[in-house]
Amino acid sequence: MKISIVTLHYIRNYGSVLQAYATQAKFESLGYEAEIVDYVRPNAEDRAMITKGIRDKNLHGIKKIIYTVLKHYEFKKRNKVCVDFLNKHCTLTRHYDDYEDLKNNPPIADFYCTGSDQTWNSEYNGGILPAYFLEFAPKGKTRIGYSVSIGRSSISDAEKEEMYPLVMKYKAISVRENKAKELLEEIGYENVEHILDPTLVLNKKEWKPLVQRRMIKERYIIIYRLNVCERMEKFAQNLSQKTGCKIIRMSYYITHFAEKGKMIFLPTVEEFLSLIYYADYVITDSFHCTAFSLNFNKNFYVFYPDKYSSRLRSVLELTKTLDRAEPKDAVDVSSINYEVVNRILEKERQKVNGFINNNFVMDDK
Repeated sequence: MKISIVTLHYIRNYGSVLQAYATQAKFESLGYEAEIVDYVRPNAEDRAMITKGIRDKNLHGIKKIIYTVLKHYEFKKRNKVCVDFLNKHCTLTRHYDDYEDLKNNPPIADFYCTGSDQTWNSEYNGGILPAYFLEFAPKGKTRIGYSVSIGRSSISDAEKEEMYPLVMKYKAISVRENKAKELLEEIGYENVEHILDPTLVLNKKEWKPLVQRRMIKERYIIIYRLNVCERMEKFAQNLSQKTGCKIIRMSYYITHFAEKGKMIFLPTVEEFLSLIYYADYVITDSFHCTAFSLNFNKNFYVFYPDKYSSRLRSVLELTKTLDRAEPKDAVDVSSINYEVVNRILEKERQKVNGFINNNFVMDDK
């Protein structure tokens, strides 16, 4: 049986491409044929994202020019890193030019699936987009949500009203954060299941073949920071002094060359996994960096971003690791009991198997 998955695979960051890979890999491991629908929302193109950055930062004159040049360079390399990985490891449909193209010529499958990442975050996506609610699926075909994310702690009444007729067409919905479950049940969809993010559904053994060889010989702290965070930087320096570990940072941003430590600019996806896998400590504000830290049983520390932090809190609550969030000093943090974490993750993986096996089945005619 064939599953067509719509997700945010085209967002040029490690988490987006890795969750797309993990979703497809999980279905394939259970005997399904799976493909990623190669549809890109309009406001995710490089030019649109650069324009949004200029507007958000209120840049003018020479600052606007410098920002534009740097972002074009960053996006060019980000595109290569992410597209190379997708082409190597994922099965994509033909590329759809726009939503009308997708609606008029949908991929043919037995099931249509909204995948993970922030597919139902209207603030992030620039609206409630019909593609992510599978409105392109042929009439009568089964729609299922797999580890869907809303990524926010609240949504307006108007948004709930708009979402209601869309979500009610789904046979089953699972989400990756507790808050998303609450919000969907407030809308009126019953029996929403809270399951793992796809990157946690695959275990350490399943990820290991993608991990690049060790890149740093010395003991090191890896920093993966997506937002401005002085708290994180101060803590990293304190931890480095306490442990003697070298600070290494990996980043999409050229401006991070000015920060403390050795900078690795836009490593490949396989190198991204390696830098986490072999690190002595991980410091991050990224959900997916946290997920891989848990999967690889690393000593990690999390600093909440100003936006979309509910999914981080949710996974820390689930794995009994809330004490890893917002550490004040390196000496105050206890070690992680990974026997407990791994038992929880394995139990949750079995729940995912149950969700798939119970819902991705052909209805009796």
